[in-house]
Amino acid sequence: MGQLARISPLRALALCLAACAIGLAATAAGAARVPAQRPASGGGSPATPAGSPPTCIVRSLPSFVAQGENAGAEATAATVADIIEAECSPSRYGTESKLKLTAAQLFSRCKGNLTWYVPNPFQEVKGKLGVTVTLDADGNATAALLAGPGCAAGESLITAHMEEEPFETFTTSFSVLPPATTKPGVFALPATQVEDALSSGVATIIEAEFAGGSEKNVRIAAEELYARCRVPPHLHWIRMNGEEETNVSEVREVQLDNDGNAFVIAIGDASCAEGVSLIEADLEAKPFTTFTTPFTVEAPRPTPPF
Repeated sequence: MGQLARISPLRALALCLAACAIGLAATAAGAARVPAQRPASGGGSPATPAGSPPTCIVRSLPSFVAQGENAGAEATAATVADIIEAECSPSRYGTESKLKLTAAQLFSRCKGNLTWYVPNPFQEVKGKLGVTVTLDADGNATAALLAGPGCAAGESLITAHMEEEPFETFTTSFSVLPPATTKPGVFALPATQVEDALSSGVATIIEAEFAGGSEKNVRIAAEELYARCRVPPHLHWIRMNGEEETNVSEVREVQLDNDGNAFVIAIGDASCAEGVSLIEADLEAKPFTTFTTPFTVEAPRPTPPF
């Protein structure tokens, strides 16, 4: 029978500590393999699953280049425009829910020179921080905004506040950019819009830029859109100085600023049939340059992600 090896007390202590360390490491490794548990939801509404879409989205043009100087009788320097579209879940906020659109910072930035235009039903609201719109059966609403003259450059918050429970608020931003030359052409902003489900109304900004066209007059026309919006007055044209023209398919003598820029707001009053309409902008003096762009009216529907 062999003799047992003698182990010193210090070596025995070292072996014990090593064994304990190995055991703790194994325990930690086992715990790491156990998936984390989601805490149980308490009382009230169930927790919103990760990645769920919001109940409303508010969209604005990201920015707009302000008008420069011109020689016109009406001051339009530092004037801008925006189209604000609210898109809500029709199952959460149904037909005729009220939504308050507000542009308080822009109101201050433009010295109170703010006018709202609502296509459904058509209304003009001057000198107010915001306007209340009514959602259609698809949960959508649109408003156009004319701000200026005298707007200071910078970013402003746009809010959409639901005026009924649960009183949610949704936000976006809109930036006023200093006057500058932009890409030549004519552009519809937005270029595509889902029409209102109740009135079939639409709204867009038509912006024209002509290189070397400083302070010349421009004709802007939308004959197809005029015919497509079948109920009189067909179109509301809003000029940069806030003047309105109706029952016409075009506006003339829209004066470019000293950067060659100009714009008008076009609002289809009602019963606008879906489809693509040609928008024209041409100089009314030499070299008589003409630009065209499409504007598409889409049939009423809930918009993504709804």
